[in-house]
Amino acid sequence: MKTIFHIDVNSAFLSWEAAKRIKLGDTFDLRTVPSAVGGREKDRRGIILAKSFPAKRFNIKTGETIRSAIEKCPELIIVKPDYITYRWYSNKMFELLCDFSDRIERYSIDECFLDYTGMENIYGPAINGARLISERIKNELGFTVNIGISKNKILAKMAGELEKPDKIHTLWPEEIEEKMWPLPVNELFMAG
Repeated sequence: MKTIFHIDVNSAFLSWEAAKRIKLGDTFDLRTVPSAVGGREKDRRGIILAKSFPAKRFNIKTGETIRSAIEKCPELIIVKPDYITYRWYSNKMFELLCDFSDRIERYSIDECFLDYTGMENIYGPAINGARLISERIKNELGFTVNIGISKNKILAKMAGELEKPDKIHTLWPEEIEEKMWPLPVNELFMAG
């Protein structure tokens, strides 16, 4: 049976912005307060590209206008995007993942599928390998990921979405009834 990981950076652009700032000596972590990446703060134009988990408590959504987000949370800190930084962190993460498998499929700038099949002989059971990956990313790059584990990409992606941030979940076929059936349709991958 195949073992597939879905690896997804938690609030990627915001996490990478925060990691960059901390690496440059900033002691304030954007991830700990209502904050977002997007638009131009000065004239309140554009959309939200990424938001912190505290910003989610105000029902701020990726893709909504800056104006709407500020109406929901007037103290929202907005930072402009830095795509050079985001590409750098993305590439560093994918370089690190190559230590765990040579079968990696980029799904987007901040997520991928990693075929862990056979790597159990080197890194141990899938859950152990996922913990190693998660810890290395956190310690070496300064941000967190969710990792979903299953026998195929769809189930691995669904597993990674079960709870965030910084979590590892399995969704093996025998766990579908328990973990997936209770979910509302709009939480199913590519549905709703």
